[in-house]
Amino acid sequence: MSFKRMPAIAMASALGALLSAPLAVADTPLTRTDTQEQIADQLDAFERDASDMRTDLDRYASTLRTPSSSLQLHAYNLNDAKEQVNSLGLQLTALEELSPHGTEIQQAAIREARPHLEAVADHVQTAILLYNDNQRNARLPDFREKVNGMYEHANNLYVEVDTITDGERDLS
Repeated sequence: MSFKRMPAIAMASALGALLSAPLAVADTPLTRTDTQEQIADQLDAFERDASDMRTDLDRYASTLRTPSSSLQLHAYNLNDAKEQVNSLGLQLTALEELSPHGTEIQQAAIREARPHLEAVADHVQTAILLYNDNQRNARLPDFREKVNGMYEHANNLYVEVDTITDGERDLS
């Protein structure tokens, strides 16, 4: 090897080390606090329950396409949706209390969940009011629109939380 190429090789080696250092840091797993691990577990449970609600509301919305759906089925599905929203609301409140101790991504997932859950709750409440006012309202387009809205917002809730939490999983 010629003596003239030594400084160039040394410079290239040093530059390579400097440029690869950020990649080495990016590949190291995130170190979480115990609270952040707790938040991660609670977010996973919230996401699973949001997925279950989305599935149930999708089934309910699809039953409205058949004119023979029973009034008892509506009462059951509306009550189930209300219970799922209330359960997710309690979970989200607990997550919001822990949020200041979470990672930035966890905080974003928690923050973004609230408006979607509130939108589901609004549609559930309106559908229940329509149904309680007159059970025959369950056959009207306004009622179907509220049930479809319940599903759409439940889907948005799940997708938003899932997308954000998947981003954190990809980093670890």
